[in-house]
Amino acid sequence: MHTSPNDHKQYRYLTLANELRVLLVHDAEAPRSAAALSVEIGHFNDPIDRQGMAHFLEHMLFLGTEKYPRVGEFQTFINRNGGSNNAWTGTENTTFFFEISPHAFEEGLDRFGQFFTAPLFNEDAVDKERQAVDSEYKLKIKDDVRRLYQVQKETINPAHPFAKFSVGDLTTLDDRNGQSVRDDLLAFYHQHYSADVMGLVLLGPQSLDELEHYTQDFFSKIPNATTKKVAIDVPFVTENECQKFIQIEPIKELRKLTLSFAMPSVDEHYQIKPLSYLAHLLGNEGSGSLMAILKQRGLINTLTAGGGVSGNNFREFTIGLNLTPKGQQHTDEIVQCVFAFIALIKQQGLNSWRYQEKKSVLEMAFRYQEKSRPLDTVSYLVMNLLHYNAEDIIYGDYMMEGYDQDLLEQLLAYFSVSNMRLTLVAQGGHYDRVAAWYDTPYSVTPFTPQQVEMWTNISLDTELLLPEPNIYLCEKFEPLALEAGSELPPQLIQDLPGFRLWHKQEHDFRVPKGIVYVAIDSPHAVSSTTNIVKTRLCVELLLEAINESAYPAEIAGMSYNLYAHQGGVTLQLSGFSEKQPQLMQLILEHFKNRNFTQQRFDNIKAQMLRNWRNASEDKPISQLFNQLTGLLQPNNPPYPHLIETLETITIDQLPPFVEAMFAELHIDTFVYGNWIKKDALALAETLKDAFRVTDQLYGESQRPLVHIENSGTLTYELDCNHEDSAILMYYQSRQTTPKKIAIYTLANHLMSTTFFHELRTKQQLGYMVGTGNLPLNRHPGLILYIQSPVAEPSYLSDAIDDFTNAFALVLLELNEAQWQASKTGLIAQISEPDTNLRARAQRFWVSIGNKDEHFNQRQLVIEKLKQLSRADMIKFIVDTVKPRTANRLVMYYTGKTHQDSEPLTIGQPIESIEIFQKNAY
Repeated sequence: MHTSPNDHKQYRYLTLANELRVLLVHDAEAPRSAAALSVEIGHFNDPIDRQGMAHFLEHMLFLGTEKYPRVGEFQTFINRNGGSNNAWTGTENTTFFFEISPHAFEEGLDRFGQFFTAPLFNEDAVDKERQAVDSEYKLKIKDDVRRLYQVQKETINPAHPFAKFSVGDLTTLDDRNGQSVRDDLLAFYHQHYSADVMGLVLLGPQSLDELEHYTQDFFSKIPNATTKKVAIDVPFVTENECQKFIQIEPIKELRKLTLSFAMPSVDEHYQIKPLSYLAHLLGNEGSGSLMAILKQRGLINTLTAGGGVSGNNFREFTIGLNLTPKGQQHTDEIVQCVFAFIALIKQQGLNSWRYQEKKSVLEMAFRYQEKSRPLDTVSYLVMNLLHYNAEDIIYGDYMMEGYDQDLLEQLLAYFSVSNMRLTLVAQGGHYDRVAAWYDTPYSVTPFTPQQVEMWTNISLDTELLLPEPNIYLCEKFEPLALEAGSELPPQLIQDLPGFRLWHKQEHDFRVPKGIVYVAIDSPHAVSSTTNIVKTRLCVELLLEAINESAYPAEIAGMSYNLYAHQGGVTLQLSGFSEKQPQLMQLILEHFKNRNFTQQRFDNIKAQMLRNWRNASEDKPISQLFNQLTGLLQPNNPPYPHLIETLETITIDQLPPFVEAMFAELHIDTFVYGNWIKKDALALAETLKDAFRVTDQLYGESQRPLVHIENSGTLTYELDCNHEDSAILMYYQSRQTTPKKIAIYTLANHLMSTTFFHELRTKQQLGYMVGTGNLPLNRHPGLILYIQSPVAEPSYLSDAIDDFTNAFALVLLELNEAQWQASKTGLIAQISEPDTNLRARAQRFWVSIGNKDEHFNQRQLVIEKLKQLSRADMIKFIVDTVKPRTANRLVMYYTGKTHQDSEPLTIGQPIESIEIFQKNAY
């Protein structure tokens, strides 16, 4: 098995007697053990009269087995032992996975293995869980992704299994003619859940022999029904569905044009990756690229290439363009330009040096591959196990074995007008059909003879250019020699008025990569909602200006980001470190030469308005979260305030604003990874020159937070446009001590699975039900939330209060071993070692921001967690969370379904946000 030289894990591939394919991974340093099992059965296999069956089955397997019959027991066991679990159903796969503290892995696998040998499917659980599936369907009924997906299903070959409804609801999963859906569920399970179409990956610090022992113990009894995967024998599209223009009406303000080309499956060519080569050229964003030229012409904002659905007999290749309002009026010209670029690729773009360039980038990514979390690792390896040859399971994603011009030309032949479907998603079109399930208005019309002529007889567009050789490809790949002190935490190596420089050379992860953070705090940038919006506008304009020239650096394995926050803006660079100084120089040049053109300003402003308006169409629970942080953090206004302010801003206001912002700066920089001290100091000089830092006396920006101590219950009602109701309760700690962090974190850990089991699985109040740990500006916070298609906010509020009232009793009923196991599981999660360079950089950077300058906050919290007794936790629940006396903020929305129901009458409504925010400091 081909592995990376930077990968110290051991692997073993085997096939059990029942034909289950298995990959075992020994990782001596794994903080948790993890397992993933995928079965090559998905919604393509749903019976035509039982659509959503595969998805329903995925839900049901978690709800009790012969050996472990209690509903919710699996999740409780995983959570108590510091783990997490989930599953998903796709077109041709259903995948289950979990991770857990290593000492509990064997027992976790015993429970997990039972899913595939002895599930109960008890009647009561069947009835309740189809309600959960129905809630999941209803939750996304106004989700444009689902709505557009349904139109795609209705406009491909209706005989293809992709056309089926994948989620399921109460009508597809109902009991019929005296026969329970349970009977069909059992028949589906026994027919399809067969070991010969399954793959299993186990990973942990356990030895390979021990892991193999587990597979024999817990998975060798999965029956082999010899189901052998059936190939799909009908095409994804026929001539009937090609050369069609599909128009779809979205709920959100979208303008997207998609060119879709169907072709046979290319899975067998994974070692060569021909479509990656073509997507690389079509999706290029550098000078002269298809995206750059269409942007210059004011027609598009973004372009992506290479997406699309795929299956065992088809692959769809899409080119997606987000349009400007002007672009929406010129879709024919945009398509013409795309075909001109395809013609350019056919004539001049098939070169082995281009293939070699992409291959070398992938080789470096593989060679210096860093670890991912155990759960993420098993999740992608189990898919590779089913799709790649055994020797390529680790390497398959990175392989580019050889340039094959014949194959590229064969695939390019599919990029033709006769094989194209063109989709325009935009509001205000003309429609004559409505899609099932999601009520999406759409229309389908054939291409006109004029369009076919215009797009077929193409002459080259002289402005379009293929990318030049990449100057950012790195040459020095050995990490720099370690300097003295590299094992220490980050050091403050420069502390000047208005400028601080932190540095750490990474001694543990020896990869030639670096991460640089530059936090630019400016009190002027956040002194009003108007200035906050101007800051965000400038960030987007700068990112737009940088994109074209910095794109080759991204291709070469470097990335950058610029983002606004409560104090100003932060610039971040990451990836291979050798050419990071050049990339920083390029970005700083753009900072200096800020020439905002009217067209660019208009497009960015329109995009931001659209994104913020669209966010106000998000599901209610997302809007409640946004409004919660907007209420509590004055420097983080909610979307309606941002929209109202942005509408009034003009381009001539920006230059004086930027000057004023740069006149009062405080900069914190952290240079980390494959960087030595002298180079970090040199980078600091570059930054100080660029930002004109000379003995400035400005401190960091204040980040105010509203404190809700002694407030009792405060309520805030939001107005959304959705059928479901939603509620969110937030509790806040006034103190930021390690003890308070420990209490709030443990409370969430203890509550989460019980809350989910009680209010979702048992009471079926909705699909989105949960608790969360929400620290704001270092202050610990606890949230409980529900989005419900079946109950109004007053009912949901009572249900949550009943839960919190009873929770002290739940804690009393835990035996001492369970109490200690819960604490140990949480401590294992918190103290989990950093997986890779990026995770460690993030942790250090958060510590710097939180003034944890000894980098030991985590240890202090763990010490307090160890000391917490059950009496402490019961006292916290009774004193802080108990409904009648609690200081809390309750955000809610009454869904359209519940407009006539009992109103929520608890607490004191927040009448004025301005007065409420006077408590912020």
